[in-house]
Amino acid sequence: MKLLRRRRHLNRSECRAIIEAAATLASMFHLTWRVADNASGQSPAALAASLAEARREDRTFVVPEDSRCWFDLSFDIPDTGYALALVLVWSVAAGRTTDGAAANGDHVSVAMWHLRHLLPRSAHRALADIEEAFARIDSSAPTDARVG
Repeated sequence: MKLLRRRRHLNRSECRAIIEAAATLASMFHLTWRVADNASGQSPAALAASLAEARREDRTFVVPEDSRCWFDLSFDIPDTGYALALVLVWSVAAGRTTDGAAANGDHVSVAMWHLRHLLPRSAHRALADIEEAFARIDSSAPTDARVG
């Protein structure tokens, strides 16, 4: 028998820490990004290709509006989902080889490594839930389906 786990809720301080971590990651890697509704239905892998292209062309990367619903998490600050989506897409892009092919590396591990280093210790209690939420996302599948 499998016990259903209660959906994890991230409190305001955890949300702020995640948003700050995504902002730091964007600053470290010279990413500019915004949320728009015209990018919906793309897989994280397709978005990773768009992110790499936007960086090469010095353009703003567009995060899909529906991306904040990708994760089986709830947030005191709903826009935290966008920050997590950016971290996930960035980690998929970071795992690509120089020819643009997907590498054998684990994008979830890459994302979690960065979050462990960017989040303050007070937000580390959310890491296991974030890792589980990231692991549930198939990076090559379109993500227009809402979880939860």
